[in-house]
Amino acid sequence: MAHYVMGDIHGEADRFHAMLEKIRFSEEDTLILLGDVIDRGPDGIALLLEIMEMPNVIMLLGNHEHMMLQYLSPDATSTEIRRWSRNGNAPTLAAYLKQKAKVQRRIRTYLGTRPTHLELEVNGSRYYMVHGFPGDNVHDEVWTRPTMESENPIPDCRLIIGHTKVLSMIQPEEKRIAYAMEVEDKGEHLEILHTPGFVNLDCGCGYDIPIKALACIRLDDMNEIYV
Repeated sequence: MAHYVMGDIHGEADRFHAMLEKIRFSEEDTLILLGDVIDRGPDGIALLLEIMEMPNVIMLLGNHEHMMLQYLSPDATSTEIRRWSRNGNAPTLAAYLKQKAKVQRRIRTYLGTRPTHLELEVNGSRYYMVHGFPGDNVHDEVWTRPTMESENPIPDCRLIIGHTKVLSMIQPEEKRIAYAMEVEDKGEHLEILHTPGFVNLDCGCGYDIPIKALACIRLDDMNEIYV
């Protein structure tokens, strides 16, 4: 039995399925998803419906799922409606609206019950997993972006996050294109970022960058897997 953590998928079902095959994911294993399963890529709703039927998958709430819930709320504000609309929601919303009302309710209920973080002990090591960064409320845990210098506020836990693209953390904006071209020329891709304070798994899925990858880490031995 192995414990896997996967970063932001953003609607890229092909990479998700390729990863499951690559790690030989079985019913005895556990997979924790760090949120942002939906948006940007084409298959967010299909992925949600699939994940909802997988009892050994624990999905955390990401800021994109949080935006979706706010948008679909009968009390949605104009700010909340605009926020999700300008953050790559088009394929997700289109697919959601094609579902029957019963399925739509199941999706909303599922997302509305997603935890914002998960603490887990594996082989004597404790892990705190969250989409954005540890905080005191839902908004902070799904939206906060650390810096390279951010310290882990959770005692005696190794912190694993997503949300903030590794490329955005390791390169200033004016150098990202040149860096991406250099990495692409080498036939390489973005890799999981390790700092003294956290481990970041967001390697750019859902974005139009040639060096993106879906990243996964096995907690049992901290082995890294990429698709």
